[in-house]
Amino acid sequence: MPMSCIKTIVAVGAIAVSSIAAAQVTPGLPVQPLNPPATTVGVPQDAPAQRPNLTAQEQQAVAGLTGPAPRTVQRSVPQSHSPSVHAPPPTLTVKPGVTTVFGISRSQINRLVVPFKTPAITTSSSADISVDPSGVVYVKTDSTEPVSVILYDKPDPAFAVVVSMVPADIPPVSVDLRVPGYYPHATEEAVITRPGDRATARGWETDQPFTETVKDLFRTLAVGKVPDGYSFGRPDADSVARARCDMPGLKVEARQLMTGFNMLVVVSRVTNLQPVPVDVVEAGCRGDDVIAAAAWPRVRLMPGEATELYVAIRAPVEDVGGESRPVLVKEGR
Repeated sequence: MPMSCIKTIVAVGAIAVSSIAAAQVTPGLPVQPLNPPATTVGVPQDAPAQRPNLTAQEQQAVAGLTGPAPRTVQRSVPQSHSPSVHAPPPTLTVKPGVTTVFGISRSQINRLVVPFKTPAITTSSSADISVDPSGVVYVKTDSTEPVSVILYDKPDPAFAVVVSMVPADIPPVSVDLRVPGYYPHATEEAVITRPGDRATARGWETDQPFTETVKDLFRTLAVGKVPDGYSFGRPDADSVARARCDMPGLKVEARQLMTGFNMLVVVSRVTNLQPVPVDVVEAGCRGDDVIAAAAWPRVRLMPGEATELYVAIRAPVEDVGGESRPVLVKEGR
């Protein structure tokens, strides 16, 4: 389109606008717009008027000159959302009775270092899980489903922790799990590790008043020693039954038996299996043969904590008679 025509069109438009503006500011004169545009549903009010005397190309050029300035389209830039699943810190404290949730890398090998001496796992997940005897657990899964695992020490499965690992698109995870209150399970004691001497044990028990003897007995056990003359071995079913204690929420495991002259002592490991603190109440050991009971080194156990329990019971009375003889007359006959 010739530039002369475009300039003419622009000049005409400018004169019309200035005329209307002058009429609007002239006081006392009513302004009646000529040929007001009809309101059309769906048609923008600022659409440029069509000029039938111009070709389509000319109308497009005029529209570009006189139409509204093009609007800047603000495109929404997607915000980078931080992943909802996060990797754990290098060291993570886990507690028995509480499920610990953290993220692991999906389709990558993840490493969990556990404090258990002989680690073992229980899980229903189809993930690839392997346990190294040194105390390292390796986990790999291609699924997005959480991997829930129960970790425990094989000799002591009652002391266990539960972790739920959520796969996500994060780097491989290596975490050191710390379990407060965990102590490695002692190795199995021999049937008899120290033979006793009843005469020496009798002298040790009768060397002082009986109450002081019991206190001295528990003090000796607390420092990891065996009283003079006492034998040391594994408890039998009879001594365990006689030293039984009623302690709800606590697991009591008889592990050792000290045999003296007038007394036997059953040493048990007491573990809190509850998710809340529990007190060891020695009064729960109230059998007919129980002499005294004491817990050491702690009486109040946090979840997963353990302590020793000493229960002193009366030694069974031995038959000191000679060779038995047949009874001639039975009672009542």
